[in-house]
Amino acid sequence: MNTANKIERFFKNFGLFAFTICLLLAVLEVGSSLVLYLYGINPNKYEYNQILSGYHVFKNTPGAPLWNEVKKNPDDPPSIVDRNGFVSDNPIFEKKPDDVIRIFVMGGSAVFGVGQFPPFASVHPYHLGNLSYSLGLAGQLESYLSAQRPGLKFEVINAAATDRMLHQSMIYYQETISRFSPDIIINLDGYNDLHYGIMSGRPYAEMEARIPNYVTLLDEVRLYKPKFMTVLNLLYNRYFRNYVGEQLKKQFYLRDDMDQEKYSIAQYRKYEDSFTGSSQRFLQILDHYMAVLHSDKVDFIFAIQPMLYRQINKEWSKIENQMRREVFGVGPNLSNDAIDRFILMSKYFFDEYLSKASQERVEKSGFRFLDLNQEIRHLKSDFELYIDYCHFTVDGSRTVAEILGKEVLKRFPVDS
Repeated sequence: MNTANKIERFFKNFGLFAFTICLLLAVLEVGSSLVLYLYGINPNKYEYNQILSGYHVFKNTPGAPLWNEVKKNPDDPPSIVDRNGFVSDNPIFEKKPDDVIRIFVMGGSAVFGVGQFPPFASVHPYHLGNLSYSLGLAGQLESYLSAQRPGLKFEVINAAATDRMLHQSMIYYQETISRFSPDIIINLDGYNDLHYGIMSGRPYAEMEARIPNYVTLLDEVRLYKPKFMTVLNLLYNRYFRNYVGEQLKKQFYLRDDMDQEKYSIAQYRKYEDSFTGSSQRFLQILDHYMAVLHSDKVDFIFAIQPMLYRQINKEWSKIENQMRREVFGVGPNLSNDAIDRFILMSKYFFDEYLSKASQERVEKSGFRFLDLNQEIRHLKSDFELYIDYCHFTVDGSRTVAEILGKEVLKRFPVDS
């Protein structure tokens, strides 16, 4: 066979091979499209519940339903994030009716109504999905206020977001909420600020560092994704994800005893001055936030959210105590010293310094302060408040809502 024939045969075989591969991919793509169509799955849907924002790194995705929503009644309509990032039981219009008392509740995932963080299910499983508006903190607060003062018309709006910190709430207020004529802003904060901002003393920089992650999420939606890759991803989620997740948990989560000597108050004292110094930026942001609210003549309740690891706390149940002692979330790249400092800060720093320092600033500004770990000390061990390090049971949401509701009603005394 001469060279020309060899070359001709090569290109012929290569063309046939390429054609066969393209045909197989086309058949696979058409078949995958049919599978996705039959199951009602949109492969180009943005799967995360937060979108990139130039103002505060992320905000809730407009139009997104709550993930795996836990409802009071199965037939209840789904809770939807509106175009402003709010969750409520009725549409929220920019112009507030004159007879409505409008309250925005802000903070992180505990306020938003997120379910249990998976590693804690090894102690006791609770709901994983988000609580509906009516079962979550904002809805429970609206129900409590309406029951206590039926002559008043309250509108309570969930304006929280997973991972949100205090400085993001301030900017979100300036960007969006201030246009809606709020009467009262309630912030429940603490854990996210501790985790992402107070440890470093640089909360803005901490959030800026996460921008590329959200850009990647957004780019994944804009790019065409082959349907068969979506089908493979579905198969992975169904048959392999739990196993892989269990292996990752072993890397990402420390199982330890929180009551051992290396986490004692004596060890905390070694880091106390450093912790106090790194928290000054958080307190400065609190001052900035209150100055903005003063300028708008908006009332403010600043509450430190309940946290399982704090020493001042409710009387822990058997489940809560086991979770507190055995499960603690840490990043995989933290040094042992960084892990120890974070645990010590979680246990003692609010009790020893930050709660009092925040209270002094808030009350000096003429606003109201609640340390909810102090407010829940009366709760006994037969009451389950926590489902993990800071998220609430349904009953826990109602209890926290009632504590906040009593503080709100001090502004509206009953006529004697």
